[in-house]
Amino acid sequence: MAIRFSRSATRHSIEHHRARYVVEHCACPLYSPDPDDADLIVFLGPDHDGIPLEVIGLELAEEGLLVIHAMKLRPKYRADYERVMRCQGR
Repeated sequence: MAIRFSRSATRHSIEHHRARYVVEHCACPLYSPDPDDADLIVFLGPDHDGIPLEVIGLELAEEGLLVIHAMKLRPKYRADYERVMRCQGR
């Protein structure tokens, strides 16, 4: 899958390679239940240094993924993060 980055993806000082690592290694991405946001995907996981991140992307038809948000994990995603880590066997 091709991964592109919007300008907003680096707003929180997360480098592209760190966000890409989370996207590529997240076995259980979260999809929005809201039909208006059906193309949003949330990837949760540690980067290559073990720092928990949240990465949000837009699924693009035939073009892959456009990452629009990346930052250190916030408390609102903590329970989801733990569930994703169990899904991945961690």
